[in-house]
Amino acid sequence: MKEQLFTRAMVREFGDIRDILRLESCPLPELPAGKVRVKMAFATINPSDIITLSGAYRSRIALPFVPGFEGVGSVSESRDPQLPVGTRVLPVGSMGAWQNVKESEPQWCFTVPDFVSDRQAATSYVNPMTALLMLKEELDFAPGMRIIINAANSAIGRTLIRMASQMGLAPIAIVRRAENTGLFAADRTERVLNSSDGGYPQALAELKASGGVAAILDCIGGEESLQLAEVLTPGGQFIHYGLLSGRPIPATFWRSRPDIRFSNFHLRMWVHSHEKARVQQRIDEVMAMISDGIIATEIAAEFPLEQIQLAAAAVLSGELKGKILLRL
Repeated sequence: MKEQLFTRAMVREFGDIRDILRLESCPLPELPAGKVRVKMAFATINPSDIITLSGAYRSRIALPFVPGFEGVGSVSESRDPQLPVGTRVLPVGSMGAWQNVKESEPQWCFTVPDFVSDRQAATSYVNPMTALLMLKEELDFAPGMRIIINAANSAIGRTLIRMASQMGLAPIAIVRRAENTGLFAADRTERVLNSSDGGYPQALAELKASGGVAAILDCIGGEESLQLAEVLTPGGQFIHYGLLSGRPIPATFWRSRPDIRFSNFHLRMWVHSHEKARVQQRIDEVMAMISDGIIATEIAAEFPLEQIQLAAAAVLSGELKGKILLRL
């Protein structure tokens, strides 16, 4: 019997994604008891993947490893009766999406409905799930409340804007470039602010004078966090979920506003601390929003796994607007 082979992108040292990724062809091992094997269809390359490969989290990641936190596929071999062959799933809970097949624990395989395409399903976890959970699990929700969302032109920022509008919130979008202020014409936003505009400080002061905002969803950090904190109502909520500035929130943030209810949100931490049924319920909500047209991920390009170096270069260039998929 001919030996079955599969291809994977392997990382054996940390560094620049363009230098350290190596494609390997390997024999397919026997599937252990209690596990499933997923034939991957698509995977994404997210900024978090590139950060992971750089070694930023090396203290908790062992080499070697196959990168990729997000992707979709179908069960091709199963040792679990609850996940028969052919079931479409998101195999999450660990890295390893950048390969033809991924071995997974059944509890980390979440089913995907037929009405969502592979491409949208492949991009439904990291950004849409994070957005949904912050709004429905982390935010102290009240209809009509004003919230600030910075980096609103990013993939997750636009998803947050659309979800917040759908939920009856009043989102205020903050972008860094004038050309991005028009991105929200079809969305229900209270205001769109350009943080590089000379009138930005005055706009924030006007927001504060008009009652402030009840919550801020921040993925930038640094001095911007300190600046936005001044607009929060007394006892307002500050949800921090990213550090695009590369700079931590200054210590003066807490000294100037000790009343703020501050929290860090991590998708992985939430998913790993809840039962599978609860996680599946939230994934189903994301899928329904995709089906209803409330949210959708713009796909900028697709590359076969064999061209992963080209895909990585496209991500790093920043020239393509939208997600870049690996076709597996």
